[in-house]
Amino acid sequence: MTTEIETLKKCLKKNNTNATIWVKLGYAYFQNMEHIKAINAYLEALKLNPKDAINWHNLGYIYYEIEEYDKAILALNKAIELNPKLTISWRELSSIYIDTGNFEKAILTSKKALEINNRDECVWTNLGSAYYNTKQFDKAITSLKKALEIVPNMKFAEKVLELAEKAKKTNLEH
Repeated sequence: MTTEIETLKKCLKKNNTNATIWVKLGYAYFQNMEHIKAINAYLEALKLNPKDAINWHNLGYIYYEIEEYDKAILALNKAIELNPKLTISWRELSSIYIDTGNFEKAILTSKKALEINNRDECVWTNLGSAYYNTKQFDKAITSLKKALEIVPNMKFAEKVLELAEKAKKTNLEH
C-alpha cells in the first residue's frame, strides 16, 4: 500500500487540484489504517468537490471508525443532504446512534434507510437492537427475524433475537 500512497502523492505534487486523486489517497491511507491522513485527504477532495455525497459518506465512516461521533454525524448528514437516497449513510447513522445509546434516533434513521432499501440486513439488525434497548420486544423480534431472513446465521442478530424473546417471555410471566 505504501507504493500506491507514494505514487498518489507524486501525482498530487504535479496537480493537487484533482479531487479523484485526493479520494484515492484517502482510501489508500484508510486501507493502511492511517485514519488522520485519510481524513485530511478526504477533506482536500471535498474542498475541490463539496457536492460529492459518497466522499462525505466516506469521511463520516472514517470518523465513526475512530469514534469521533459528532464529526461522523455531521459528515453523514451532509452526505444525506446531498443524496437523500444514500442508504449506506442512513445505515451508518443508525449504527452511530446505537453505539451512543440514542435508540430513538436509531429507530428513526433505520426506518428511513428501510424506506430506500428494505433488504439491508444490517439496518434490520440495528432496528431490532434499538427496539430491544427501548423494551419494544415484539418489534425487536420482528425486525431481527427480517434480518435473519435476508442473511441467515448472523450471530449478532441471533443473539439479540434470543435476548428479545427471553425478555418478552419474562415480561409476560410477571
